[in-house]
Amino acid sequence: MGKRVMILSASAGSGHIRAAQALEEACRKDARVGEVCQVDALEFTNHMFQQVYSKGYLEAVKSAPELWGMAFENMDKPWEKPLVMSALQRINSQPLVNKIKDFKPDICICTHFMPADIISNMIKQDQVACNLGIVVTDFYVHALWLTDLFTRYFVAKDENKVHLGLLGLPSDRILVSGIPIMASFSAREAKKPLYAKYGLEPNLPLVLLSAGAFGIMSAADILKILNQIKNPCQVVVVCGKNKKLLEDLEKAMEGSKGSSKNRYTIVGFTDAMHEYLKLAAVFIGKPGGLSTSECLACGVPMVIWNPIPGQEMYNAYHILENGVAVLPDNALTIGYKVDQLLGNPERLKSMHDRALSMAIPGAASAIVDAMLINEDETPVKPFKKTP
Repeated sequence: MGKRVMILSASAGSGHIRAAQALEEACRKDARVGEVCQVDALEFTNHMFQQVYSKGYLEAVKSAPELWGMAFENMDKPWEKPLVMSALQRINSQPLVNKIKDFKPDICICTHFMPADIISNMIKQDQVACNLGIVVTDFYVHALWLTDLFTRYFVAKDENKVHLGLLGLPSDRILVSGIPIMASFSAREAKKPLYAKYGLEPNLPLVLLSAGAFGIMSAADILKILNQIKNPCQVVVVCGKNKKLLEDLEKAMEGSKGSSKNRYTIVGFTDAMHEYLKLAAVFIGKPGGLSTSECLACGVPMVIWNPIPGQEMYNAYHILENGVAVLPDNALTIGYKVDQLLGNPERLKSMHDRALSMAIPGAASAIVDAMLINEDETPVKPFKKTP
């Protein structure tokens, strides 16, 4: 009989879910796993708590990013997790507790700190007997990720391991695994059929834009900024589930024909981001932990715009420090930054190579393997130290 593995995330932003999906994919490829169950922990809480936790977070980072940044810093106090927060999570998560008990996992892997806190408490109270792996999905470990009992932590970079060690976590229980992404982002694939599939020009560099990075900016202003790219290129704009933005961009593009030499392709929600990234010379977007890891795996330099204060700023620091991204001073200069890169093939190639060297595309498999081969370990309590 293989091991029973439960993967838990939370739909507060898409990155935690995508990381969980990558781990589920790795589990289904591993013969040592008998059954895998991937759940969004928030779906097993009451409706009001779910709305506040998920939509409240999204509204905060969208409407009041500065306040979110202050909250992020104020809550970043090791071993001082707000008691009210933990209590509310536990009070509103009884259906999740029941789900975990019913599944009887041998291993739980969490890509969000909320279910990690719930399971840590369950282990402490002998409500479940499992090993707990905690996967940090950004390039910085916020204090909310810290738990009383755990088996292993999985982090994105060496500095994270040093940080956790200084907080009292045993270093042999911390693995620098990288952030788990779907295998499709690192799979080798011929580019020529992809250009044909999407009607793109093989001889023009492709600039890939994730439109969510522009927040509430109008479609006309987005195209005005992109039209300032002077080097010949083709631009693919991904609008996601924002149908209004897609329609507005198509209208604005139609009205601006002749004002730009660049070619535009506007797409809505797509499950082919891995294919567009494999064709891209430059990515314009937000530095989420998953988006950044996907770009690194594809070797695509980033033009960062509108990072969320807090976790995305720390992600931005990491890739800027390592020379695989640029950050415009203002939205108006995004085209200028893209031009700098497109006009300097040597620099672009260097950034591409550096991005690939930083990537850890096998993170999901490494995490699953580490939890399986160390199944004889038991959860440990960290020696709580503060800097």
